[in-house]
Amino acid sequence: MYNYCFDIGGTSTKCIIFKNNKVTKSFWINYTIASSKNLEDLRTSFVDVLSEISKVLDQESEKFNLAICLPGIIDTKNKRVLSESAIKDVDIDLIKYFSKYSKLNKFVLLNDAKAAVLGEYNERIKNNSKIINMIHLTIGTAIGCGIIINRELFNGNTFQAGEIGKMYSSLNKTDPATITFDTGMGTALIKYLMRTGKKITGEEFFELYNSNDKLVIEMMDDFTSHLAKLIINLNYILDFDLLTIGGGVSSNEQFIEMIKQKLTKHKNFYWDKKLMYTCENIESKFDVSILKNQAACYGGLYFLTKEEKNNE
Repeated sequence: MYNYCFDIGGTSTKCIIFKNNKVTKSFWINYTIASSKNLEDLRTSFVDVLSEISKVLDQESEKFNLAICLPGIIDTKNKRVLSESAIKDVDIDLIKYFSKYSKLNKFVLLNDAKAAVLGEYNERIKNNSKIINMIHLTIGTAIGCGIIINRELFNGNTFQAGEIGKMYSSLNKTDPATITFDTGMGTALIKYLMRTGKKITGEEFFELYNSNDKLVIEMMDDFTSHLAKLIINLNYILDFDLLTIGGGVSSNEQFIEMIKQKLTKHKNFYWDKKLMYTCENIESKFDVSILKNQAACYGGLYFLTKEEKNNE
């Protein structure tokens, strides 16, 4: 049976089709994003995304399973999206929507970052069974966080565990910025658009950095420092065995190296020029994702497989 796994992002949707746990097809569904400084215009409607997903599923004539992964607070049990994110207009009865497919065998809905940590964790423990507590950060349009505690996915009381993008980026009472606006790749591009009026891609952002563009160098310095400090903060909260970074930008070795350098730079805490304490071993606890931007789709597959076993 085919397993269709869709990872919905703010600018595109990744689809991987599996059969017998093997990839049979992998492709992207890209959106048309307005060149606007109005943040609302930069968000994508869930209705439009579902329409594109339907075009793919309409071609399937055999029985299939379906996993949908997207940002925001997700009620996995009742298959409801409880909050908007880079995706708007999310109040849709998905069970009813997908009931039109008579060949649909199993349907699961997951938060994309939680799906990603499931995918990455289960890939990792094939070779390292000692990993018990793990965090996976997905750097995309915004930032997502999935948490494994005692080998299990941690959802929290109201499915909000890992919604770090909604946390305040600063404890300064006059600074309203959230972590998303300081650590998301998409939000970095939005900041660039706001300051220059120019819409660029992530690849172009790095090209400008390597051509010594003063503004982009400043933005990249802030971006990577914020990420490194976030990782250090998360370590002090959970003292994890491993933290991985995924998303499209995780394929950029230069970016990963910059984060490693910033971890070393920011791990020491000084007061009045005196070293007070050090975030020990933080560099060895950090790694780039094995699955890169495919982690959420693999997590969707894992969840589908788990559901099938539970129902046997």
